[in-house]
Amino acid sequence: MQDSDKIISYHEMVGMEKMPLQRGMVFSDGKRKYSILLMSQRKDAVYNDGFDENGNLTYEGHDARAENGINPKKIDQPFETPKGTWTENGKFYKAAMDFKSGIRKDPELVKVYEKIDVGV
Repeated sequence: MQDSDKIISYHEMVGMEKMPLQRGMVFSDGKRKYSILLMSQRKDAVYNDGFDENGNLTYEGHDARAENGINPKKIDQPFETPKGTWTENGKFYKAAMDFKSGIRKDPELVKVYEKIDVGV
């Protein structure tokens, strides 16, 4: 069985990554050589994540915060916070654009975990 075929518990995943994983997107912090995405293809999933016909991951990213009458499902999280620091969406976008333009030599490596129902 390959690692990509393994079913592991949340606690095993946290132990492997040495951090609690609550957010769906975790950009590399320099301690690990990859970023992490948590996805779900369940019918009741909050985000419409999946794979296209070529096997490429489609991932929605974070929504805007639900404040001041904003419907978060209609607006993506901005790339920067009000203080000017990068959001997780912004970090992934910047890494992709920097690689595409040649500023960045190597693409950002991403480990993807998929949430599944195990019928407990």
